[in-house]
Amino acid sequence: MGSAPSRAVFAVSSDVYRVYLHTGSMLPQANKIKKIDGTIKITINPGANDDPEAKVCQSKILKIKEKFSSHSEGTVDVEFWVPKEERVGEPKLLKIELDGGSCSCICTEDPLYIREVTVMWDNKTYRFPIHNYLSPYTPRSACCGCTEGGTPQQRCVPYLYATPGHGTLKHNETEDFILRAREKDHNITHSMMPWENAVKVGPLPSWIDVKGGEYKNLPRFLQFRDAWLDAFEGSIDAGENKLICPVILNKVCTLCSCCCGGTPQRHFRSFTDYADSFTEMGESVGWNKKSIQDGLKVGQIFHHDAEFARQIIQGPNSTRLRRVETLSDTWQEGIDKDMLPTYAIDGEDLNDVIKDGRLFEILNSEILNDIGHGGKKSKFITGTTQTWYVVQADCLLFQSNTRPEDESFVPVLIRLENKNDGEKQTWWAPAENDTSKTDPKYLSWLLAKMYFRCADWGIYSIGTHYIRAHAMNEVFASSMYRNLPSAHPLFRLLQPHFQGIIGINMQARKVLISPTGNAFATFMSSADDLPKLLVNCCKELDYENLVIPKDFESRGLKDLPNFLFRDDSEDLWMILLDYVKNMVDLSYLSEDDVSKDTELQKFVEEIRGPGFEGFGGAGFPESIETKEKLVEYLTALIFNVSCFHTGVNFQINKYLGYIVNAPPSLRLPPPEQDDVITMEHIMNSLPQYEVALATMVITEVLGNFSPIERFYVETKAENKQGYLGENLAVSLEQEGHIKDMVKEMEKLRDKIADRNKGKYLAYDVLSPNNIPITTQT
Repeated sequence: MGSAPSRAVFAVSSDVYRVYLHTGSMLPQANKIKKIDGTIKITINPGANDDPEAKVCQSKILKIKEKFSSHSEGTVDVEFWVPKEERVGEPKLLKIELDGGSCSCICTEDPLYIREVTVMWDNKTYRFPIHNYLSPYTPRSACCGCTEGGTPQQRCVPYLYATPGHGTLKHNETEDFILRAREKDHNITHSMMPWENAVKVGPLPSWIDVKGGEYKNLPRFLQFRDAWLDAFEGSIDAGENKLICPVILNKVCTLCSCCCGGTPQRHFRSFTDYADSFTEMGESVGWNKKSIQDGLKVGQIFHHDAEFARQIIQGPNSTRLRRVETLSDTWQEGIDKDMLPTYAIDGEDLNDVIKDGRLFEILNSEILNDIGHGGKKSKFITGTTQTWYVVQADCLLFQSNTRPEDESFVPVLIRLENKNDGEKQTWWAPAENDTSKTDPKYLSWLLAKMYFRCADWGIYSIGTHYIRAHAMNEVFASSMYRNLPSAHPLFRLLQPHFQGIIGINMQARKVLISPTGNAFATFMSSADDLPKLLVNCCKELDYENLVIPKDFESRGLKDLPNFLFRDDSEDLWMILLDYVKNMVDLSYLSEDDVSKDTELQKFVEEIRGPGFEGFGGAGFPESIETKEKLVEYLTALIFNVSCFHTGVNFQINKYLGYIVNAPPSLRLPPPEQDDVITMEHIMNSLPQYEVALATMVITEVLGNFSPIERFYVETKAENKQGYLGENLAVSLEQEGHIKDMVKEMEKLRDKIADRNKGKYLAYDVLSPNNIPITTQT
């Protein structure tokens, strides 16, 4: 018997493939450390032997048996020596499977998250981005849900195909075995994500059809990492626990009112009383010290007209302001009755102010039309049955040429209408500057601003936050997963921004905005009519609103001073636009590449319908034919899912948790035109303790970053991880463009930091180190 050949001899007659299998996540996983004992099967160039034009061959199945890191980051590397006569050649395609072996209930094991496979061959490195889950399965038995033919189990795909580099356009692929794998990959994902017909329940933006509407039945690649889900559910439970004691006390005392004299309601008697209680409630709910301090800062200045207007352009709902070109019918009666005093507009003629482009408006009436009063849960929360009034509220604002800069933008007229009770509309204007803060004229104006804020709360939470920054983004994500295979360069560009959106929306529809038990109904007046409010908020959906420069220009806001939401948004837009253009240029070499990309066109088509079928497509294009339009389109989607969501969500604690600044509900009807308003009247209108506590619970749940966020700019001191590392754009050219984009984001971060020096309340919500790249809360 001859001796075995030496390693050197074997190496001459073999190709060496060094495979690095990266599993688990670099993101925190609730501090879990777990390994899955299994066998990964990798086939290089699967199907190549059936392709006569292929320049490579299919390898035998390469098996890696290890304990793979499941929750935390881990890497296994193995060398495979493949005989040269097998002519496997360049690794152009991988098929990856997780073998369950003989059926022994191994399919109950957690799915394994695979980040990437790196293959070194012929002194070259090939990176295959994955970012998906595999579940162990056996093809030999049907027990435990295991089935023949690669049917998805545990809501995982049965196998993964992966191609290296920055991805390819389908019409540029020349090898049939890669095209066949691309179609299989696409068909499996597509079959797992049928559209739900949301038109029948709305109309609303569509979502995917999931059994029972249950989060647990989502495909696994759409679910959150455990760390986020644990944190979300934990914060909901913690918040509910904070409410249990006061709610039980109210219920018990209500039942025993005959003997103990009624419910011991905890009212706020003054703004100072509320500020003292705010600190106590914030600490109870778990707010961090900075959030409490910022809320108290707002409490010191909220009554100033300039602060009211500043929050219009720097607060969480800085999206609805519009320049007045011609006074609409909304204002005509008030103007005819001289309800807008000339001192409010510095003695100028109103027509001259309008011609000069210095009059602005926010109209909320149409969205709140037919929305009934709330308070159905008031007895459960407070112990007494209350009406929480839904009042239509519109506001005119004025830009002064003569006042100091920080006092130049102010509200000048508010229209209130208690339409549900058939009351006449009323008009409220600011008192003159030297009016005492205890004067009824001053207090009536303060109360009118509170009614406007109350109307704004409902429209913000459901329209601006959920519909614009969540539901729209879910349409984008659903169409991407359905129509762009993982080999597509745009999938690799978009997936880091779209991951998690469908999961958080599924949770929101179950927990926060369920028509039968939404959490907002515990404190927000317009939430009892939530299904109708959702539909009303959708009426303003339009693609052009997502194109940031066009949006501000169409609303006449290009020149409004100190509009920091606009300024930072436009800077971010330009950075993202350049980044997207560079990424698009890598794959789309001509306009023909855009028009011939059938996968892209299907992605665009499904966003328009069924995504926004109930709104005639909401202005979204039916197709995209040019690179310029494609770059704008992709930038709009990425901006909305990251920057816009950040701008409208992560100031919610600062401004909306402090209910005196922004009451989510009010317990008394709006005053009639000649009513004399007192501080006692205002305090009796504001929500009481338990409702304030419920408000703070929700703002705490929604207003904080999830533990698995990634940001445009890394901040190690705050444990904020950056863009690179969790993305699918792995080619050197793509990573170069990402790094260039991050450098521009760092410059913007520094610019914003310099601007905020010495500010009483910093506007840094759109600083890139505070912007997660996707929508997770």
